[in-house]
Amino acid sequence: MTGHAINRQTLQTLSGLSNVRALCDFLLVCGVIAAAFAGATLLDRGYAYVLAILVIGSRQNALATLAHEGWHGLLFSSRRLNHLAGAWLYSYPVGILYYHDRDRHLRHHREVGYDYDPDWINYTSRGRETRGRVLWYLASLLLGRLFFSTLLSFVSRGQPRIGVESANHSRKEDRPGVFGELFGVLACQAVLFVSMALISGHWWSYPLLWLLPLATFAGFFANFRALIEHVTNRDDVSPEDRLRDVNAGTLERFFVSPSHFHYHALHHAHPSIPHYNLTRGKKEYVEQFGSYPFPVWKGYTVALLTHLRGLRSRV
Repeated sequence: MTGHAINRQTLQTLSGLSNVRALCDFLLVCGVIAAAFAGATLLDRGYAYVLAILVIGSRQNALATLAHEGWHGLLFSSRRLNHLAGAWLYSYPVGILYYHDRDRHLRHHREVGYDYDPDWINYTSRGRETRGRVLWYLASLLLGRLFFSTLLSFVSRGQPRIGVESANHSRKEDRPGVFGELFGVLACQAVLFVSMALISGHWWSYPLLWLLPLATFAGFFANFRALIEHVTNRDDVSPEDRLRDVNAGTLERFFVSPSHFHYHALHHAHPSIPHYNLTRGKKEYVEQFGSYPFPVWKGYTVALLTHLRGLRSRV
C-alpha cells in the first residue's frame, strides 16, 4: 500500500495495550445502552422508544467493533481474558460467532480486495452496479436483511451467513465449534430477555429494545461502514484501491465507526495497534514522513454520494 512505514520502536509503543482503557470502553458502551433502555422505560412514550432503538442499535454496532478488537487480541493483555470478553461481552450478545468470525476476519485481512475474500459479498459491486441497487441494498439493511438472512442460513444450512471452512473443519481444543458458539449466543439472549423483562416489567422490552435495533440499525451501520471502506465502482481494481480511511464527523463516529474504525487503511497496515492509539499512529506518519500515505475519503455520507455519482443511474 505504501513504501513508507513507521519505525519498529514507534510501532511497538503504539501497540501497547491498556487494560484500563479496555474496561472503560466496556463501561461506556454498556452505560449508554443502559441509559437508553432506562430512559425509554421510565418515559414510556413512543418518541422515547424510537430514540432508544436508534441509540441502542448504534451501541450494538459499537459492541461489534470491540469484538473486532478482540479478534486482533487488542482488548486485554491476558489472551484468555481477551477472548472471553470478546466472545461473551461483545460478540454473543449481538449474535456474532466470535471464533468463527475471527477466522473469517483474519482471512479478510490477508485476502482483502480479492473475490475469494470471505467479506467480498459485503463490498463487491456485483448486484450493486447502479444507484438504485445500492440504495435498495442500504434500505434492505434497515429492514433486517442481515438478521433474516442469518436466521435463514442457520435454519436451511446449519451455518452462518458467511461460512469459513477453517472454522468448521479445523476446530481447536480451546475453542468451541459453530454450534457451541450458537449455544453461547442463545444463552446471552436468554439472559438479556429475562433481565430486560424483570427490570422493565414488560416481556416485550427484549424484542423491542434489543432484537429490533439489532436487526435494523446495528446491521445497517456495520455494513454501510464496510461498504464505504472497501467499495469501488468496478470490481476489477487492484486490492490497494479497496482500502482507505474516512474523515468521519462526530455523528458518523458515534453511529457508524465507533472505536476509531474510520482509520481503516491504517488498521489494515498495522493491525497490532489498538483503536485508541490509531490517532497517534496517523500523527507519527505525518511527523516521520511529512504526509499521511493512505487515501482519506471525506466522510461516510459524502463518500456514498460520490460513489453513487460514479454509477449508472438506470436500474
